[in-house]
Amino acid sequence: MLHKEVNAVSTEGDASAVARATCAEIARQRDPDRHLCAMFLPPEVRAAAFVLIAFNYELSRATVLPVSAPVTGPMAGLIRLQWWRDIITAPDRATQARHDVATAVAALLRDGRVAAESLLSVVDARETELCRVPDWAAWRQMMLDGPGMMQRMVAQMLGEDDGPALDAVAQAGAAFAAGGLLRHLPEVLRSGRMPLPQEMLTAVGLDPDAEPSALSEGDRPERVTARLRQEGQSLLPVPGAVRSRSARLAMLPGVLAARDLRRGPMMAGAVRGIGDRLAVAAAGLMNGRA
Repeated sequence: MLHKEVNAVSTEGDASAVARATCAEIARQRDPDRHLCAMFLPPEVRAAAFVLIAFNYELSRATVLPVSAPVTGPMAGLIRLQWWRDIITAPDRATQARHDVATAVAALLRDGRVAAESLLSVVDARETELCRVPDWAAWRQMMLDGPGMMQRMVAQMLGEDDGPALDAVAQAGAAFAAGGLLRHLPEVLRSGRMPLPQEMLTAVGLDPDAEPSALSEGDRPERVTARLRQEGQSLLPVPGAVRSRSARLAMLPGVLAARDLRRGPMMAGAVRGIGDRLAVAAAGLMNGRA
């Protein structure tokens, strides 16, 4: 539906421009938190960040198992992820695919804005989730390789090349995803996603291959929430450790992470409070100054 709405705006426009517009709209509607943070980036980097956000959204759809999952397992999601690997390793295929997000991702690759290895890291992280993570150590690495890599790519597009600063950016991105997971946990579990490690399942008395919805029963939500908060907070970078403005701009999702990880799951349909948005705006304006 989003693709059709944007394409209707310019039937004769340049395919790349239409693809970028589609990505911006997907980011706005499907990932408003990252979209908000991206609004404080310089225009060219902002447009590329919207492409990455839309790409990440497309990958997330692979982790929601179909009704037939008990029979087919994660095969449908693995096929979708492999399709994206094919696009990343051979960007020219995006033209034949006629997929706006794929077209925009291919353009980033051809222009040298992002590295194929970085995008493949995000795909691999989604596959790790789809096939279930064994323990918290593997979970932390998955978060750094997926959402952490998303923010690392943003920092690199801003010109950041300092290793420790990029590591801190990745930590902020991973912590943001953990905070988002905590915030939306009931909804995520109902969707059929299993973004927590099997170690968490066994810790609350479940089989490692139990259905995600089982974590919503009894006192399990409180136990899961407590451990997820602990793990998410362990990913937060040390406050004030990064001086680079470009790195701090890429770390804006970490502002939301710190706030989300102090709270619990929200009610379904709830929106960000003004305090969260102002906190991001203050950090974005301060670090976006020349």
